[in-house]
Amino acid sequence: MTPKLMPLGLIALALAACGDTGASGAFKSPKGTSQVTSNTLPQTGQGNSGGVLATSSGAPAAGVEATMSYNAGGRAYGARVDFHNGPMAGVGARCSRAGGGAGAPPECSAINASKVWLVNELSGEYAYAGAFAVEGFGPDSNQNGLATVHSGPGMGQSRFVELPAGSASYDGRFQAGGALTHNGQTFEGRISGNMDLAADFASGTMSGSFNGAIIDGRSGLQAPLSAGFSNAQIGLGGRFYNTGDTTFMYGGQQAWGELDGAFYGPGAEEAAGTFGFGNARGGMTGVMLGCDTSGATNCLLPDPRF
Repeated sequence: MTPKLMPLGLIALALAACGDTGASGAFKSPKGTSQVTSNTLPQTGQGNSGGVLATSSGAPAAGVEATMSYNAGGRAYGARVDFHNGPMAGVGARCSRAGGGAGAPPECSAINASKVWLVNELSGEYAYAGAFAVEGFGPDSNQNGLATVHSGPGMGQSRFVELPAGSASYDGRFQAGGALTHNGQTFEGRISGNMDLAADFASGTMSGSFNGAIIDGRSGLQAPLSAGFSNAQIGLGGRFYNTGDTTFMYGGQQAWGELDGAFYGPGAEEAAGTFGFGNARGGMTGVMLGCDTSGATNCLLPDPRF
């Protein structure tokens, strides 16, 4: 399916999305230990993260790579993110506080950009996923975009993830900015809700469902929203991503999409990632984080942080 452009300016969308005001062929993942390439060195708290970039001039594209590092004092004191590839190469941000549940987006110190805000984030014991609205980057300092990344910046975890031999399910949350036409009315703003993932490590495939609501940033009205994907690939190294065989849904209709994620924790206790879904009804770009349902407790931290 040919991707369609996003129906509105993404920076305005991302800022409206701040504040929680409502609700390739098959790959058989080998058993045993797999190194997660997006995970981090616990000794330094630094590592590469993968993600999705959406700009005001086109549909979201996966393949974003960045390096995250803690600010002095550790995880709770914020982090620096430096983007390495594509139109965001050379852009960086130093953020001092969490923004996923804030009433207003915290502005970060921008590097090679005019302004950067941390607009969405989710964090667990091992994983982190965040969305950054960036203004004024590029050769002419006139590009705007929403960059989402996932990473595991430290927490003393192993650099290796032991993938289960069979299957696992994960439940958690997702946050996004987006738009949806519902009953003839267009809603633009923050989207959030519950997320469920089913990973079949024997076949190397994965599916997911998203159920929540979109809250219009202007009127405050909300509409139900559902989205999902099936037959994504679990690749070597514990990364998961879409291929030509992956099917996406958005608002009850077939959609195009981008997906980039990874399993985190010594035993793949957490799954975190970034996504962009869209079709004629609208689209959304955001972050997700889920916990292995066989675990005894919810892994999501109540106060998001790097």
